[in-house]
Amino acid sequence: MNSITSSPAQYALDASERLLVNYAADLDLSIVSKPSYAGRIFAGGSDTPSARLEPSDLPNQVRGVQIGRYAVLLTLLPEAPDELGIIEVVRRVRNQCVVARSFLSPAASLDLHAILLGPRGSEGVNRWKALALMAERDERVARKLVWLRPRDAGADEQSFAAFAKRTFLARPWITDAIFSMAPLDNLSRAGIIEGDPRDTSGEWTGLASDPDIDPDHLVEQLVASWQRRNST
Repeated sequence: MNSITSSPAQYALDASERLLVNYAADLDLSIVSKPSYAGRIFAGGSDTPSARLEPSDLPNQVRGVQIGRYAVLLTLLPEAPDELGIIEVVRRVRNQCVVARSFLSPAASLDLHAILLGPRGSEGVNRWKALALMAERDERVARKLVWLRPRDAGADEQSFAAFAKRTFLARPWITDAIFSMAPLDNLSRAGIIEGDPRDTSGEWTGLASDPDIDPDHLVEQLVASWQRRNST
């Protein structure tokens, strides 16, 4: 093992990539390593100055992976909670996102995400939370998400799971809780009380009760049903 592979930055990326991949695998999402997303050369270009970016314009350490329909870049924030340092890293990440987008279709590029890893012990630190928010507010080129890692590496899995709940990996509709049909019955009764057409609440009940419906399709169908109600 060479010194580059065993560097602290590489170790942090290795460990975080394993967490990301394992979490996605538990959700039965497809996972494909995509080194080209993390490269210097644009898709279709040759190794010429006009077809590549210089290392000084890109993150020092970065990984590329395709998770389901989401293209993901994984990289590091600086060790020090310095605003100028964060701004510089975000600039480089944007450039890397441009490289990654060159390998994606226009539709797929909308699902490009960059996950930026905070240094060990940054979780719960107010200064880091403010800087993470600043980085996440920059949505140019791609969506950016910051995972502030805990001080204890043994807490990484739990911390990452909490972080994942506000990412494309969130699955709020998957739960072990037991629900009763009472809320749906109340919806039907509310429809009568408020004067909503019975067919609207009936449609919602039927859609929500379908165990095979795709969550994204469910939202679309609920909205379409409500629009039909408003047009009557």
